[in-house]
Amino acid sequence: MKKVFIFSLFFCFVQAMVSAQDVVAVSQAVEAADEAPLSWDQTKVDLGEIPQNVPAKATFKVTNNSDQPLFITDVKKTCGCTVPSYEQGAIAPGESTIISAEYNAKKKGRFSKVIRVHTTLTEKPIPLTISGEVITE
Repeated sequence: MKKVFIFSLFFCFVQAMVSAQDVVAVSQAVEAADEAPLSWDQTKVDLGEIPQNVPAKATFKVTNNSDQPLFITDVKKTCGCTVPSYEQGAIAPGESTIISAEYNAKKKGRFSKVIRVHTTLTEKPIPLTISGEVITE
C-alpha cells in the first residue's frame, strides 16, 4: 500500500511538472506573437473577376512593430506576369508602407501568384498572394 501511495504521489508530481511546462510554452508563444516585428493588413488578396488584358493591382500594408528601422531588401516575383513595387528606404518604428503587385491579366482563367518580401527584420521571406479569375467580356 505504501508503494502505491508513493507511486501515486510521484505520478502526480510528474504530471504537475508537464502541465507547468505546457503553460510556459503557450505563454511564450503568445508573447512571441505579440512581439512580431511586422504586421500585415492582409497577406492574401482575391481580385475576383477581372477583364482580360486589363492589369489588376493588389496592395499590402506592412507596419513596423519593432524598435528598429525596417528595410525591404527585395521583393521577388514567381513569374513575369506579376510586377511588384515598394518604397525603398527606411520605415521607422511604428510607421507603415505599401507593397503592391500588379497582375497583367493576359491569360484567361483562374490564377494565383505569390511575391516574396525579404526584409531586414525577418529571417524568412514573407509570401504575399494575389488570386482571381481573368474573364473575357
